[in-house]
Amino acid sequence: VSAKDALITSQLRVAMILDKEIKNSNYKIDTYKKKIYIYGIAYNEKERRKVINEAKEVLDAEGVIASILLVEDLSRQSN
Repeated sequence: VSAKDALITSQLRVAMILDKEIKNSNYKIDTYKKKIYIYGIAYNEKERRKVINEAKEVLDAEGVIASILLVEDLSRQSN
């Protein structure tokens, strides 16, 4: 991991912690070659959009690849 990638990850993590509408612990963030990869589970579509938008605001990030499921999607799969 380059220093720049680590900084990008840290910036997004801090932004998510400060946003009370995001359940920060539900997400794994990796940055590789200035592209942010986000994996996680959002409570609803609004939270998912907020996470992606926060990632797009990070300085020097060149792309966002999000794999974020919704809680309701998970409950449907188990039936």
